[in-house]
Amino acid sequence: MYMENDGRQTVLIVDDSLLICNQIRLALKEEDINICEAHTGQEAVEQIKQHQPDLILLDVVLPDADGYELYGTLKEADQKNAVIIFLTSKSSDEDVVRGFSVGACDYIKKPFVKAELQSRIHAHLLQKKQKDELDRQNRELRDSMEKLNYMAYRDGLTGLYNRRYVVGDLLEDVRCCTAGDVETVFVMADIDDFKLVNDTYGHDAGDMALVCIANILEDNCRNHRVVRWGGEEFLMILFRVTLEEAYEISEKVRRQVEQFVIPYGAEGFSCTMTLGLHVFKPQEALEEGISCADKALYHGKRNGKNQSVWYESL
Repeated sequence: MYMENDGRQTVLIVDDSLLICNQIRLALKEEDINICEAHTGQEAVEQIKQHQPDLILLDVVLPDADGYELYGTLKEADQKNAVIIFLTSKSSDEDVVRGFSVGACDYIKKPFVKAELQSRIHAHLLQKKQKDELDRQNRELRDSMEKLNYMAYRDGLTGLYNRRYVVGDLLEDVRCCTAGDVETVFVMADIDDFKLVNDTYGHDAGDMALVCIANILEDNCRNHRVVRWGGEEFLMILFRVTLEEAYEISEKVRRQVEQFVIPYGAEGFSCTMTLGLHVFKPQEALEEGISCADKALYHGKRNGKNQSVWYESL
């Protein structure tokens, strides 16, 4: 298990020589860092999992492993993108090239000069700290952008999509979901006599009704989209549905809204909805398709409310 450190950077020494490990510790004793040791490849893997070091000094010859081959195993256990520096008594150019080819950031030959070791480690730790800070800022920026994008496309009260989604992404979503014998169906839904709810119970009760009904709509449209169109109006975009499936979803929503008791006051209250459906046609503009669903909705309003009405049946 990864153990949190005290905020200081951590250096892992992987070398089977206790003398070398002690020399490195003495060289780094003035640095404000944590130091841990491993003397075999297996110990190195365990230490990485436990401490997640920022920098690893890796001997290329260990009792149970070749350092070059061990490199890949250590990177798999590494969650902090640690800097790895090879330590070796080998001096040929081929060894140096091999070290860099597997991904090492640097190469220090033994016996090492104390000042050189200090300087290289200090420089790599500084670069690692700067990179970590840049990564942190980038993550925060991405998180902020995701939150801003969410807020830009979401209604603040209900959490549903808002009309910006329709302007921005709906057309592309519709195009991706149009195929075969299934359709995209627009359903414009409106809470009946919503002004009466606000006048009778107050605007807080009205907000509670909007949130509860939004939850019902979203629960029935998990593979689709629900937009708070404005006020007490909602637009459901049903993707890849047959006409029967679309009407069934509309009616299921209507019945659930009618039967649901809005939890407000001692007894609560209930609402009904009228819904207008329209099959979106590829040659239509979005505004035209939504307008057709809206016309079906208001036909239902004028003819008794609390019903689902097809535009195609008008």
